[in-house]
Amino acid sequence: MSWRPGRAAGLVHRDRWGAAARSAATVPVVATLVVLATALVFPQFEGANVTVMGVATEALTYGLVTLALNLLMGYGGQVSIGHGGFLAVGAYTAAILSTHAGGLPFIVVLALAGMVTGAVGMLLGLPATRLRSHYLAVATLGFGVAVPQIALNLGSLTGGFTGLIVPPAHLGALTLNDPVPLYYLALVILVASAVAIRSLLASPTGRRFMAVRDSQDTAPAMGIDVRRTKVIMFTLSAFFCGLAGYVFALNNGIVEPASFSFSLSLFFFAAVVVGGLGSMWGSLLGAALLVVVQQESVSLAGYSEAILGVAVVLTLLVVPGGLAALPRRLRALVTRSRPRHRNGMGAASLPGQTPTPAPPARARLAGCDTPDRGSLAVVRRDSRHRRAEPHRAGWDHHGAHRAQRCREDVGAQRRQRIFPAAARARSA
Repeated sequence: MSWRPGRAAGLVHRDRWGAAARSAATVPVVATLVVLATALVFPQFEGANVTVMGVATEALTYGLVTLALNLLMGYGGQVSIGHGGFLAVGAYTAAILSTHAGGLPFIVVLALAGMVTGAVGMLLGLPATRLRSHYLAVATLGFGVAVPQIALNLGSLTGGFTGLIVPPAHLGALTLNDPVPLYYLALVILVASAVAIRSLLASPTGRRFMAVRDSQDTAPAMGIDVRRTKVIMFTLSAFFCGLAGYVFALNNGIVEPASFSFSLSLFFFAAVVVGGLGSMWGSLLGAALLVVVQQESVSLAGYSEAILGVAVVLTLLVVPGGLAALPRRLRALVTRSRPRHRNGMGAASLPGQTPTPAPPARARLAGCDTPDRGSLAVVRRDSRHRRAEPHRAGWDHHGAHRAQRCREDVGAQRRQRIFPAAARARSA
């Protein structure tokens, strides 16, 4: 029996592995469709529960803010602990427009909330381009703390301590402030924003983001304007936070400074870290998980934030790369614990395939005579010459040299089989 599979067998192996790779590539698409279908039918089961629908809408809103923050941190490498301030700017913009300029269509208010917040992000990004790492984090921290205080002092515009009551928004005969329509509005905005961010990351602009993230010092050598790229990052991230701010204002019904404390910015930062940097699905999962933990710990008033912190620490201890790395770690664990059978070419056998028995020692030497038992030698490489040393006295010099020549012949045959063109050129 020949121990080397033929060309046809190699093609069969390639086809099977190619089909497995194509099926693995379709898993994220199938998972996305399943999650989207579940989100669409969710109100059919929980639509009558106002509390559950409010929490679901809050999870979608926070998921969009986490996506925007991950665009800045995970794909741009810029640390921010002030995205609660961007959410406040969007929410206050929507509340002021709805209160003082009533009659505007909701789509206009939504767009203006995003554009105003994006303009604020651009203004913050201009000085932030000169900062890095913890210095940038401190600057964004100051922004997140300053926005609620500014809103508190502008009482004539923002309502001061009592805040602004957001009037109902209408889409024809549909009231968007109702739980189910507001949930679907938040879902549509989230899906549209996720598609936009995905398309942005696949564009040259997204590649510039990742180049700046990898190295701000070498990015200019590739023709990238680092300062301009950072300003674009902050502008786009703030824009998506402004869209989330509009949904936040409708969901809460009131916009007040107490809703945008520093703990909210820490919540978004923790959601990005728990979900996994540079992962869109991880951002959504991290935000949803922390929203659930936060709601479950509301009854423990003084320990809510402590429980949230413990949940973050435990998640990072179990899955250091965040929830986005969990499938990869599980797959590696299963692969490591699965027994591997190898075929004649040294590759692992496919599931359901009968493993090819290992070839005998004489066949592996490709026709060379196996040396006698007394001629076995250990070949070592010395700094000056190559020599063979026996396991014991009374060894056969000719057998040792014959074994070495067989090894060299087998190596030449393998190189010729793997690199036929190079072998033919060498022989010519």
